[in-house]
Amino acid sequence: MRIRRFSQACAGGALALAIASCGDPVRDEAVSALGPENPSVPRGPMHRPGQPCLLCHRQGGAASAFGVAGTVFMTAAAQKPVANVTVLIFDATGTGAAFTATTNCAGNFFSRADEYTPTYPIWATLRAGRIQRDMNSPAHREGSCAGCHTASTGPTSPGPVYLLDDPTTQSAPAGQCN
Repeated sequence: MRIRRFSQACAGGALALAIASCGDPVRDEAVSALGPENPSVPRGPMHRPGQPCLLCHRQGGAASAFGVAGTVFMTAAAQKPVANVTVLIFDATGTGAAFTATTNCAGNFFSRADEYTPTYPIWATLRAGRIQRDMNSPAHREGSCAGCHTASTGPTSPGPVYLLDDPTTQSAPAGQCN
């Protein structure tokens, strides 16, 4: 009887460990495909600009779950991060800007999930001085800008989020992290 209970306890413990060690293989593969971290940039608000933040920063993922997050670049071609851009998120609640953030020197912005989680669909507006750029179509499911806005334009992406079409016609403050 004791041996049977001991065996059941061991089997239960082994099953619990096996379940706890198993991640989401699709997510794990997507995170792996991002490549390694830049060793000169510590993990934090400046890391991985232009990558899908909510891939890691979600419930059950990284330490901080985000509601929305992204990176703003100067132009689609140059992909130079822009600091001090105001990002306004409008969601389906229709109460004006539901969330406002300012990009850091890596061009990154985010909301922690406990501060703001959008009600989809969402739209975004970028503002820097007299420059304003509005999102043309809503996002229906993705809080990471880079979930749709990949580094290059193609059939499944409009390209990166950028402030200016032509940097020679207007100027905006470019960000540089020290």
